[in-house]
Amino acid sequence: MTKPTSAHAMGVTVDEVIRLARLYISKDLRGIQTKLTATATELRNLANSSQRGGGLVANLGALLGPDERFQLLEAAKIVESVGSAVTHAKEKRVRSEKETKRRQDTRDALSKQLVARTFPLPSERPEELLETIKAALILNRARQFHTSYNPAEFNIYIRNDLKIPDRLYGISAEQHRTGNVRSLRYFLIDEMTRHLAYDDGSSVEERLRLLQEKVAEAVAMTALTADERETLRLWQEALVPAANRLEGQA
Repeated sequence: MTKPTSAHAMGVTVDEVIRLARLYISKDLRGIQTKLTATATELRNLANSSQRGGGLVANLGALLGPDERFQLLEAAKIVESVGSAVTHAKEKRVRSEKETKRRQDTRDALSKQLVARTFPLPSERPEELLETIKAALILNRARQFHTSYNPAEFNIYIRNDLKIPDRLYGISAEQHRTGNVRSLRYFLIDEMTRHLAYDDGSSVEERLRLLQEKVAEAVAMTALTADERETLRLWQEALVPAANRLEGQA
């Protein structure tokens, strides 16, 4: 009969599992752990099946010799040792994920505070809506907002929001345009918040400082281009009559 050995997957360490699984999350490791546990259990069942009786596995196990049973049990030990390494790696990954989430939650909260303080952008009065449009144009030119559009394309995009669709579904042209600017404000604030919260190793405050520097550089080149000033003028013409009507009702 084969001599007893200490069956263990010597090369499968916790550190190696972590290295190989760096692109996987703890849920993936948990799934592998479950499969390995099931495999070890099946190997043990087959090796011990002649002692238990009943079923196809027992009948197959009865055909195995002592050495074959021993080898199956040794294989089960190896699989279990791999499973143990995966289990410990999963536990480390769980702790790491919790710490990453805690750190990201902290960055998200701080980012929201800094954006609210730096880009308040109220959107009640027409003048405030115009400031939102101006901020969006400048941030795009600084390559900090809607960067899939170059500045000229983004200016056209903003100007196109003035267009009135064929059907307004119960709202006025004024409400449609105001809604467009408020949607722009929402996306601007959301993108700025996500930009500051992104964890590249620097602090949220540092990312805000760099963003402000890029905005200052864009403004230093030119506060607004002629085309951008024309876009603001067109929006002002569209929004100011709304203010006049509100004053008449006051």
